[in-house]
Amino acid sequence: MKNVTKIVLLKYGIPVFAIIIVAVQLFLVKTKDLSRWKGGGYGMYTEIHYAYNQIYIPGFSVDSLVKDNEQMQSTFGRLLVMPNSDNLEKVAKLVLETTHVDSINVQIWKPIVNSKEGTYTRVLSHEIQVKKSSL
Repeated sequence: MKNVTKIVLLKYGIPVFAIIIVAVQLFLVKTKDLSRWKGGGYGMYTEIHYAYNQIYIPGFSVDSLVKDNEQMQSTFGRLLVMPNSDNLEKVAKLVLETTHVDSINVQIWKPIVNSKEGTYTRVLSHEIQVKKSSL
């Protein structure tokens, strides 16, 4: 009896578990804008690595904002991995709290390569504008 359980687990249990993991990954990619590179990387060959995405804040250098601030580093890093409206809002609020400006515009630009035409461009994928008065 013990051997039968082991065979059933190996034959059906492990493949079902793998399918569930893939389904959760694809669900998060579609609903939470999780990078296809994360969670097993099941779609990693369908887009350029998220590290090449660019966070742009007009009037600020993102590098200088995150240089010595661990909270900024983790918040900006999470935004690169999951560029959704919640993470955009968190970054915008953190920058507003840290700096002395009345409003902030945060943009995420994704690289696009067209191999047929031999072009490399960037496309605006997400953007948010937050005013300090709305906090």
